[in-house]
Amino acid sequence: MKKSELRKTYKEKRQFLSSELREEMARKIADRFLAKFNISGYNVSVFLPISRLFEINTWHIIENVNANFILPVVTKEGSLKHVLYESVDQLVTSEWGIPEPTYGEEIDPKVIDMVLVPLLVVDESGNRVGYGKGFYDQFLATCSEDCIFVGLSYFDPVEQIQDLNPNDIRLHFCVTPDKILSF
Repeated sequence: MKKSELRKTYKEKRQFLSSELREEMARKIADRFLAKFNISGYNVSVFLPISRLFEINTWHIIENVNANFILPVVTKEGSLKHVLYESVDQLVTSEWGIPEPTYGEEIDPKVIDMVLVPLLVVDESGNRVGYGKGFYDQFLATCSEDCIFVGLSYFDPVEQIQDLNPNDIRLHFCVTPDKILSF
């Protein structure tokens, strides 16, 4: 399928999961992630969930490990900058519906060890479909070549995304409620 079809299909699938099931799946994803990856002391970029889009609750990871969490902030120019997470006191919901820090130390993407990447669906080769703005692909391209990209998904992968472009950045892993995929 093409990205636009996948985007529509998986937004709907996500929406039709009950809030209880989404929360159960998010806990399973967090448990599976934390069992696989020892990120204590790492610099980890993590997205905070956009509630209205029913994104995976990443607080289950943030609250259960001692890592340096770094949060993306959408700039006026349409790119991402990265700010060290200190506490919920620095967060305000943006016009996009994203909890973002309003202050804090800005972090160079080159020092990030791992990025937890939001997505709607991933394919069996580690290609992902996001919301179509390209923010994350631009950001991932600026990370060091040793940085690990981990997608979090409610759903199993599709076989193949048909309309990839040269700027798409593949994931190294994807964590679902039932398994960890390695690409």
